[in-house]
Amino acid sequence: MTACSEQDPVSPLQREQLFSLGYGVLEDQVNLFSIEGQAPSLKTRLAMRDGIFFVSNGNASKIMAFSSFGDLLMMIYDPENNPEPVILKPAVQGVPSQGRVARTYPLNAPGFIAVDSRRTIFVEDRVPESRAMYDPELNASLEYVVLRFSRDGEFLDYLGQEGIGGTPFPLIAGIYITEADECAVVTMSGEGWSVYWFDKSGFLVSNVMVRRNALPLPANSDGLIASFDGIVPSPEGMGLLVKIDYFREIIDQETRTKAGIKFVNSLVWRMDQLDGDYVETYELPPFESMSAIRSGEKVVPRSWDFGGAAAGNLFLSAVDEDGQTYYALYELAARSMRRFALGIEADELRYVTFSLAPEGILSAILGSSYEARIVWWRFDRLTGGLAK
Repeated sequence: MTACSEQDPVSPLQREQLFSLGYGVLEDQVNLFSIEGQAPSLKTRLAMRDGIFFVSNGNASKIMAFSSFGDLLMMIYDPENNPEPVILKPAVQGVPSQGRVARTYPLNAPGFIAVDSRRTIFVEDRVPESRAMYDPELNASLEYVVLRFSRDGEFLDYLGQEGIGGTPFPLIAGIYITEADECAVVTMSGEGWSVYWFDKSGFLVSNVMVRRNALPLPANSDGLIASFDGIVPSPEGMGLLVKIDYFREIIDQETRTKAGIKFVNSLVWRMDQLDGDYVETYELPPFESMSAIRSGEKVVPRSWDFGGAAAGNLFLSAVDEDGQTYYALYELAARSMRRFALGIEADELRYVTFSLAPEGILSAILGSSYEARIVWWRFDRLTGGLAK
């Protein structure tokens, strides 16, 4: 694979389909849809570590681990919402390394999931209604925690705002693991977006907030409208990366009234995770529609969606007017971008969730009409900026 040239600004990146999962309630199946074509509110999320795929299936109240061949290795499930497992044997409490086992835990709404180098599993869950509370300072309901399970699926503890056993979080927007196995929990409230940073033992290291009413602005920013897109830990674990999109109002010259807004640019701000100071910025090239370019239409620049950071690169995504999915890699050190086309069929767009591994492998669950496909794109094999 070569970098994009000016004549061919987009390179196709081959995808590899690893295995598929059927829809249903059995232990090696997933529940994505309540009725055909519609996904219910509970999340299904994916994390990959060392070739093992961890699936959090909120609708089924279970967490599964699969090999890259699709073999079910482990499951944590709520017995009230799942039948007794057949493929896996029940685990014996307190006995480690029992092979392929299933463990029970009263999961309510498992969602975002992450796995560290020890294969400790971090998963979002909602607390019982009796434990939820309201925080007037954050202007948010506090009803989420991060459960921690061992690599064998045994419950360890849970993280709250203060650390192990702490106060529930506001709405969780993401869980990330750094190179040092530290955990960053991103939450959203009426006041803004907070990042709770924990060391590997679960001790709270820092808590910083990006406030809605104080989004960072560049110099000469008169008239700019700032829109928050996302925040993730930097690939090397030093600080946070905050993506902000900027717009400007369009004024109708005849009536002197507001006629809409126009995209200006996107900046990624590097934030110190200890004190919240912004220390560096990166300006991202806009997304330009390949469909419009091919048809000779006017190209209207727009922002990329923030997909995460890994192996020294920002991962950015966009879906074109014709349905084609694109990913861009912005290399932080070189401040340069390459674009790639990802092959996703129209029937696979019924449910899509991506996961980015530390080495730069992009995995996804693609929900088609009849099965959920687990695929990946090996960005880690590219030369020039990504780890091989």
